Amino acid sequence: MPPRAYASTMLPLASKNNPPMHFPMNKLSLYTALSLLTFSLFLGGCRKEEVPHTTFTPSETEEILGADRYVLMTYKSTTIPAGPMKGLSYKESYISYFDHLPTSDGVNNILERNTLFGRFGSDGGGLLEAHGQIYRYSNAVNNHAQGDLLINNPVRLTFSPSAQAIGERAYLESDADGFSQAEKNFAIGEQLGFLIQPPAIDRIIEVTTFDPKTMAKLPAKILISEADKERIRQFILEKTPALSGQQLPRLVLGMKLMVLHEGTLIMDAELQSDSRTNLSRDCYLVAYEAKNGGRLLSLSYLPNTGRLGTPSELLQYAHDEAGDLYLLAQGGDLLGFYQNSLIYRIRHGRHEVDPDWQVKISDLGLSYPARFNGIYAYQGKLLTMVSAHQLSAIRSEIPQDEWQYYTIDLATRHAEPIASLRPSSAFRQGVNIATVIDGRLYLRYVRTSSEAPYNGYYTYDVTTGHATPAFSVALQSGYVADFKKITLTPQPR
Repeated sequence: MPPRAYASTMLPLASKNNPPMHFPMNKLSLYTALSLLTFSLFLGGCRKEEVPHTTFTPSETEEILGADRYVLMTYKSTTIPAGPMKGLSYKESYISYFDHLPTSDGVNNILERNTLFGRFGSDGGGLLEAHGQIYRYSNAVNNHAQGDLLINNPVRLTFSPSAQAIGERAYLESDADGFSQAEKNFAIGEQLGFLIQPPAIDRIIEVTTFDPKTMAKLPAKILISEADKERIRQFILEKTPALSGQQLPRLVLGMKLMVLHEGTLIMDAELQSDSRTNLSRDCYLVAYEAKNGGRLLSLSYLPNTGRLGTPSELLQYAHDEAGDLYLLAQGGDLLGFYQNSLIYRIRHGRHEVDPDWQVKISDLGLSYPARFNGIYAYQGKLLTMVSAHQLSAIRSEIPQDEWQYYTIDLATRHAEPIASLRPSSAFRQGVNIATVIDGRLYLRYVRTSSEAPYNGYYTYDVTTGHATPAFSVALQSGYVADFKKITLTPQPR
């Protein structure tokens, strides 16, 4: 049965005369759960056929929208109701769009035609916006056949000029072999996308490239030579003598950090055991030319900083208006090793860590172990979140209000909490905490306690320090995860 055409991409907003809409979520959740189950049981190492690309041809009954798309992502936990995986909980994501800026309370973004259903990372998630496109690290469109779930794979979201569902284009390793389920990380440039995977048994490490619009694999690559690998290995052992004598045969690049900084590709480096264990609490960065055959430019070292972060979709980095790159080292594990979390930078025109600029969590003078979470640069300020109390090792399915928004002045490095916002919730590994849309700064703001609950976005004025509710989202849609805007480019006829 063909899908119904509809004329609006904006769900009716909740009001006294127009209560929130309720959709059959049990049915949707069951469908997604069964799809996940089928995927787990039957999907092999890769899929042979390419993800279908839909060319949209609007019918006479479909409304042609304007060029703007306001894209909202939410997530919620779902429990598999039956079968061998009964009781297993995982997180679903919902990505939908509006053709105008949401401004009211009770927005519901779950639509049968508009919404892209998929997975949400167990440690957080979000959208990657780059050069007028929006990408998702892993997802599944709601009308995929069984076995078509995309896991650990970069996906570009596609939008029709009319009120159609969001589509997707996935990175394919080859026309014959489809895509693998191996862990990946990626970064997007204007002309090239860059992707890396952990080395296989033969220990070959290379950065492959792809077209950021078609997502097709390209022949250009950066091959990490044996000489480079030895240079990186010796740099790590020299900076961290405690690793000497350990059996660390695996060199892994880019699996926690991969970011383009002007013409340079910045990646993390680790020495791992055969069991893929990282024994160092220091962090190391490598910089390569971001082009075919790119050469190694520099190595940097961050002592005693714990984890660098998470894959690119969570954006533990941000460029400011001057072109300087600010990055976040999260500072440790779930057992309290947070005191060395720090924010550092790489200057415009440089590719190594700036030794003269950093903000440590200890600079805030807190009386408990804390750490930073998320980062965004805007008008001379860095925005981040800081744990409002010592974190426990227990993860709750319901996010807790344990993160306080802070601003950090880029010139003075002075940090202070945003007094107009109470502590709110966020994934511990990371979410995209802020975005600028139509010239206004939006902060993701989710409070789950009974006192002043909220699930949506605030606008924030960095000059006055005022925070104002922008719009909220009905909880039946889940918690907000990200909010972006893109403007479609007219296609030639």
